[in-house]
Amino acid sequence: MDLLNNALKLAGQFDLPAIADKAGISQEQVQTVLGLLAKFAGHADPAQEAADHSGVSRHQIEAILSEVGGPDALGQFAQLLGLDVNPGALGGIGDMLPGGLGGLMGKK
Repeated sequence: MDLLNNALKLAGQFDLPAIADKAGISQEQVQTVLGLLAKFAGHADPAQEAADHSGVSRHQIEAILSEVGGPDALGQFAQLLGLDVNPGALGGIGDMLPGGLGGLMGKK
């Protein structure tokens, strides 16, 4: 129940009717997608995971992401929802280092 309450608080920070209109889905679907994006923030492709679990198209999820701060905002969403996200799984400079040197940046 805490996750649901936190998701509703998070969704309250955005103009849900405007986001829903731009994405072409209901406000309730936007709330669901925001919660799923936060849940899967540490995954390789959180937008696809959210699409797979919500029935909302990836194109619509990308429209939502563009309205809420892009993929970089997902870690913040997860923290607001009280989810444990492995920051090393979010990518970043460690992914760009050659020869497995990303392990030095918390990647394995």
